[in-house]
Amino acid sequence: MLSSVPARVGMLRPAIVGLLLALALGSRCITASAEEISLLGGLTDTDDHTHATYAWGLEYRQRLLENLEASFGYLNEGHLPSDHRDGGMLQFWVTTGTWHDRFSLAFGAGPYVYFDTQFHYNYQGYLNRHGVGAIVSGRASYALSPQWFAFVDFNQILAADPGTRTVLMGVGYRLERLPTLDGPHADEAGGTAALRNEVGFFIGQTVLNDLSYHKSTDFGFEYRYRCLPHLEFSTGLLEEGTGAVESHASLTGEIWATQEFLDQRLAVGLGTGPDVALNAYHTADGRTGASIVGLVSMTASWRFTRSLALRLNWNRGITSDDQDRDIITLGLGLRF
Repeated sequence: MLSSVPARVGMLRPAIVGLLLALALGSRCITASAEEISLLGGLTDTDDHTHATYAWGLEYRQRLLENLEASFGYLNEGHLPSDHRDGGMLQFWVTTGTWHDRFSLAFGAGPYVYFDTQFHYNYQGYLNRHGVGAIVSGRASYALSPQWFAFVDFNQILAADPGTRTVLMGVGYRLERLPTLDGPHADEAGGTAALRNEVGFFIGQTVLNDLSYHKSTDFGFEYRYRCLPHLEFSTGLLEEGTGAVESHASLTGEIWATQEFLDQRLAVGLGTGPDVALNAYHTADGRTGASIVGLVSMTASWRFTRSLALRLNWNRGITSDDQDRDIITLGLGLRF
């Protein structure tokens, strides 16, 4: 099992995830071809067919060449009796092209960076395991319209026990252009691209990755700065309330690979960085909580006006003391 992996390798995994995230969004720089976002749902089955559960996922896909695509996705493998596993995937796909402008096949493979909450006979009843495996996939898709399509995915997860496979049905959307917020020259000086700064206030929830998923209420604020068209930095103050962990404040700092769609109305990003506690706190079992937590994050924002946007953040806190947690926040941001 993964307990034999040296601890120093485990500490490198947030950096590995961050590199995969940057590569996923950075692939767009290779070519300006089709971009797709998808939502998936289905079933997870273990390799020995002893247990089954639900599965769901999200995916962003970018065409690199005529028959070569890259995708970044999130997969939640559901709740097996002693394992709750999810993770991020970076895959490269070989496609057959489209038959009759409707039907196509694709075959993909790549790394799967996963987080596994496992049952264990210890004082807290579980362990948080981190690892890097692989995923091999096949897809059949059918175009419903020029933008909408449906598909079926078959995935084999190659990772530490349990080995699993998923069957997922999904619906996807090929991103198209909308009217710009500032007319045809929004990318020029004075348009939305010139608004490099963003401040925002958010509220949300922390969910501890134990087998009971204890929750607490959060709030805080964030400052975000765009230094390059697809690169941002952020810092924020996060207050985590009682429940999942003892109430404490922390300072966050992340680097983000970002992308905008729909003429800058929709923006998404993938980030990584530290969460540094500003005061001591204790976990539910009485231990002192980690002073530094690694973050791997996703963000999405929708701009209502040139300056005002709604932002959703999903942060996975990675620890070495079995206190992994999801920090999900929603807030308003003002750009200037």
